[in-house]
Amino acid sequence: MSVTNISDLDATKKFTAINEKSILYFTATWCPPCKIIKPVYEELSEKHENIAFGKVDIDDAYDAATEYQITSVPTFVFFNGNEKHEQFAGANQDKLESAIKDLDEA
Repeated sequence: MSVTNISDLDATKKFTAINEKSILYFTATWCPPCKIIKPVYEELSEKHENIAFGKVDIDDAYDAATEYQITSVPTFVFFNGNEKHEQFAGANQDKLESAIKDLDEA
């Protein structure tokens, strides 16, 4: 499954509502660590087809970043249904892979 670009708060809510398991990746074009983790995130989206992978640019979707209390990028927010499962900030590949595995098994 590919990564879905999400443009605003309404779109994030729809995205998490229609997908059983989903991840929101909050990023910014000016963020060097985001550029490092982006290809990893995209590759993981291909390996975990039962999880929906979304990408939210905080400069374009300020309302979504505010709603989810994003204070740094990259930040990953994991959902099992409409319930927040986990959230962490940082371009940590091992932590990202572990959190995805945990969500996959939830």
